Amino acid sequence: MKLIVKPVIYSDSLKKYDGIILPLKDFSINYDSYFTLDDIKDIRNKYDGEIFVVINKMIFNKDLDSLKNVLLDIDKIGVTGIFYYDVSVLEFKKELNLKADLVWNANHMVTNYETCNYYFSKGVKYAYLSNEITLDETLEINKKSSITPMFTMVSKPVVGTSFRHLLTNYYKAHNKEFKNNLSIKESKTKEEFIVSEENDGTTFRFNKILNNTRCLKKLKDNNFPYLVFIEDSIDSDKFYRALDIINDYVKNDIDNLKDVYDLLGRNTGFSYRKTIYRVKKHEKN
Repeated sequence: MKLIVKPVIYSDSLKKYDGIILPLKDFSINYDSYFTLDDIKDIRNKYDGEIFVVINKMIFNKDLDSLKNVLLDIDKIGVTGIFYYDVSVLEFKKELNLKADLVWNANHMVTNYETCNYYFSKGVKYAYLSNEITLDETLEINKKSSITPMFTMVSKPVVGTSFRHLLTNYYKAHNKEFKNNLSIKESKTKEEFIVSEENDGTTFRFNKILNNTRCLKKLKDNNFPYLVFIEDSIDSDKFYRALDIINDYVKNDIDNLKDVYDLLGRNTGFSYRKTIYRVKKHEKN
């Protein structure tokens, strides 16, 4: 079982973990920090673990030449894999015979082993699973799919993305001064979300830490391959203290997991809660 981390900034202290995730500047969205090609080259020279680069923004026709060139540059660096959203990355992987493996990273669509197996047949090695499926469904994918799955252990989850500049539009319409990282509360559930805007769109992030430590024993017992930790919008001290406790459990069987709950809370999202859709009856007038 490998632990891979998306840090806000790179430091040599990350060398104790199995891998890192680096969102590529101008080609990714939904993160608090991004890394240039030069940053990634520099990190590759001093970091021996696995490096995954994120390219997860929507690719338009005008972006294709730039994408092709940047994929060739990434491949020369020698990264482990590329988290991708747009299928143009998959097509270029085949066309350019890229060495870097691909991680299917389609947000909330990575939910079942049949589709994972389809993408595996197309040359995709990894799948970053949706955080809106249950632990049982996660384990089913691990058992029945040929793809190598990744599971979010700790994050503040992204719940939605718009390629429109929603905050700019809102403040302009109301003739107000622009403010980013707006806190909003959903009227029905009363849950709080953080809305942030960047060049490539607007991100809605759940303002509560997802802490799936409760799932860890079952994941370990079932030889689950990858756990993902995303530092963004989480207190760094608490994040890395919790990460080290989990790392000790996975690598050395040291069980201080109860301390992780004190640091990050007990929100397990959908891991133990099924999503059930019901058809609403139409009431006649």
